[in-house]
Amino acid sequence: MCRFIAYKGEEVTLNDIVISPTNSLIEQSKDAKKRKKPLNGDGFGLSWYPTHNDPFPARFVSIEPAWSNQNLQQIASKVRSQCFFAHVRDASVGMPVSQANCHPFNYQKYTFMHNGRLDQFAKFRRNLLNQLSNRAFDLVKGNTDSECIFALFLDTIEFADNLSTDDLTQALYRVIEKIIQIRREADANTNAFINLAVSDGTSMVATRFATDRESQPASLFYSQGKLAIAAGKDFSLNGNSAQNTVIISSEPLTSEPLTSDKSDWIKVARNHAVIVDARNQVVTQAIPIDYQT
Repeated sequence: MCRFIAYKGEEVTLNDIVISPTNSLIEQSKDAKKRKKPLNGDGFGLSWYPTHNDPFPARFVSIEPAWSNQNLQQIASKVRSQCFFAHVRDASVGMPVSQANCHPFNYQKYTFMHNGRLDQFAKFRRNLLNQLSNRAFDLVKGNTDSECIFALFLDTIEFADNLSTDDLTQALYRVIEKIIQIRREADANTNAFINLAVSDGTSMVATRFATDRESQPASLFYSQGKLAIAAGKDFSLNGNSAQNTVIISSEPLTSEPLTSDKSDWIKVARNHAVIVDARNQVVTQAIPIDYQT
């Protein structure tokens, strides 16, 4: 399983969230606390929305481990953003380590990443690709299940570029439904881990989902509030909903509870979504989809 962070809120350097915290994404690439196999060294990626008037995000990926890439250190300390995604990869068995397979994935204003796996992917990969439009199919440059999910998402929204928060959410739910249907048709009945995150720079949605009734999805947490950053230390969020910063992360980034009882890291419930609107208000809701088994 991979690890990821989705951030939306006050303008910060990427370093403040991706590198500096005690359990930063860099630390999770070396020693993840919420997975059985702690190493996530098969590449990494960043995608951030510029602070100037440009709706399209930038993207930087590498096949190197995040902990040893000097360019990451330089970029993260200089780039500032109000919305960004970061991902460290643990490649599924048989999947190549290549830049094309590194998350996040982008298309125009959309940023997308996946933590998990579509088990038995080889069994239904062709069926999934056959359902894509030519436009979506041509965007798939790697061979991961994750990039195919993103292509399926773009087809689901018909490449629309002005979606409401609810539109974005419902599209992600329909993608999960389609994945379940495709897997059923191919008799792929083992568990699929479907933690997804998508943003258009205005809204942000993340899911924590597993298709098997007896299995827990990969870990996912969120926190929100007024962001306070102390040099060289963990940040804090004071829970002031009028000045929301929202962080969705595979693991809590800080080592100690946050300063307010209302702003501690909240574990996302099984088969639920975290939805962040244009005002950075947060809603969690059950994903209205039947289990596969």
